[in-house]
This record gives sequence, C-alpha cells and structure tokens, in this order.
Amino acid sequence: MLSAAASESVAVSIHPSQFPRAVEAALRDSLRARRMQHKFHYDTPKQALRWLRLHEALSPARTDPEAGRLYDAAFAEGIAALGSARNVAVISLGCGGGQKEAQLLQLLSASRPEATLRYVPVDVSVALALTARAAALEAGLKAEAIRPLVADLGLAEDWKSALAGVLEEESRRVVCFFGMLPNFLPSFALASLAGFLRPSDLLIVSANLAPGPDYAAGVARVLPQYDNRLTREWLWSVLLDLGVERDAGEMSFRIAPCPEGSGLLRIESAVTFTRAVRIEFAGEVFDYEAGGRFELFFSYRHTPERLAALLAPHGVVVRSHGSNASGEEGVFVCARPVA
Repeated sequence: MLSAAASESVAVSIHPSQFPRAVEAALRDSLRARRMQHKFHYDTPKQALRWLRLHEALSPARTDPEAGRLYDAAFAEGIAALGSARNVAVISLGCGGGQKEAQLLQLLSASRPEATLRYVPVDVSVALALTARAAALEAGLKAEAIRPLVADLGLAEDWKSALAGVLEEESRRVVCFFGMLPNFLPSFALASLAGFLRPSDLLIVSANLAPGPDYAAGVARVLPQYDNRLTREWLWSVLLDLGVERDAGEMSFRIAPCPEGSGLLRIESAVTFTRAVRIEFAGEVFDYEAGGRFELFFSYRHTPERLAALLAPHGVVVRSHGSNASGEEGVFVCARPVA
C-alpha cells in the first residue's frame, strides 16, 4: 500500500513533442531510417529503470568519488557566481535521475536559506522526470517549487519556447546539461544551448572525455564502458518491445567519425540482423533483410580543448573545467559573456 505522500497526484507538463501523435511519428521515422532515435531508449518506465541501473553501475559520476568532487567544485563556483541573488532557478535539460541536481539544490538551500528556489527537471521520460522530482524532494525542496516537464529536446528546436510555460523570467538561472552532449549531433546541441542561455545564466555541462594525450586511443580505451552486458540489455530492450527477439540479430560496437566533420569521434552501436525481421507498428509494416544493419545508439567523446573550441562559435565560453584522474569525466562551468 502506498503511503499518503506517495499516493499524492503530481502535476507534470507535457510538451507537444511528447504527445502521442508526435511519439508515434518519431518511432515510425526511426523504423524507416533504420536508426533509432535516442529518446526511445528512455521512453518507457522499464527502459528508464534499465538505464538507471546501468548509470549506477558504470557511470564515473556514480562510481568514482573524484568525479563527484568535480561536481562539488563546479557547484561551488556556480553558487559564488550567483552573488546575492535571492530568486534562483535550477533548470536541468535531460535530468535523468536528478541526483547531481539534487546535490546542487541542497547546496543552494544551505548557502542561502532565505532564497526562493525553483527546479525545472526536463526529460523525455515521465519516469525519469518524476525520479528527479523525488530526488529534489529528498534534498529538501518543496513540492510546489518543482515544475517537471516532459519534452523531446531533439525535436523541440527552440528550447526557450519549449520551456516558456515552466520558467519565470525574473529568476537567476543555473542550467544543467548533464550526460546529454554525447547523444546529440554537436551542431544541434550547442546551437540549441546557446539559443536558450541568457547572459545572466550559468551553464554547467558534463562531457564524456577521451583519456590521455592520444584522442583516438583514448576513445578506444573507453569502449568497454559501452560494450558490456548491461548496456546491451538496455539497448536491446527497445527492439524487444517491438517484438524483435534477441536471436534475430547480433549487436556490435564501433568507433566512427562525427558525420558533421566536427573532428569528434563517437562510439556507435548497431544490430545486424541474422534473419529476416518484420516489425508491424501503427498500421505500417517494416521489413528488414538478413544482413541488414539497424543503428541503435551513438555517444560522442570530447576533450576539454575540443569542447571549448566547439562552444566558442556559439558565443559560449568555458569559465573553468575539471576532469577526474582517469580523464574520462569532465565538468565545465560556462556562460555567455555580457556584450
């Protein structure tokens, strides 16, 4: 039986990019293109839970105490940069489970107990948006100060308009973009971020890094973080939900250059079908021949220098950054300078 608190209804805003018709169209496009949109790896509660287990087990942000200290340092700098602001909003674009944002909210509450704090967790998954909300409640934030938004940032080209209904313009804003850079084409993600940021905003972004002085060798070194049982189970679950059994294909991982010519490398995952496969969805039939390739996932790896160079043309500068000893996790404090 649910406790009284657990049985209370929660208001969640849903952006049109996650209305049923838009979700159906996006999945149909994925099946036609033989390239799964990343949103569908998080879309259902089951997939979200698989991802949370994977994140807890393998993410340096969760397994490496030194990576946790990177966020502590970034949050301390961010809080100092807010000065005497007493009306602060934390906006998490792609909140996931919201653990790091909850840590930031806790620090903000302790450093300025008289401040008005608001939190906007944004995710493509209702389950993850609610998980992030629960983490913020545990950090001491009041329920009425949390405005969860479910939106597909990959489809919402204007992030400012997409979030307009849950933002208050008078707030000083700390924008968190954790774990999102790897799964967007660089041009789209960085242009969208720059368009969303105000000169008074602070951006704290994490990036998966390629360790060591040799970029290509560093990307190869982190490949086992992707090519493992937990990741395979998580990525395959979207196909299982569409009726594709595990024995219908073989999953593989490879390193490939960014198709935009950014100079970045990314780790890609795909399934090669070992027999003919038919998927029926929304009144349409999708046939895949034996030997056909279906792309499931990609993840970019950065270096501090490459990320700063990619941000600069969009008017966003890196104020500071830190990385853990392994060189695999980076946290960057950024802003748009006042003209």
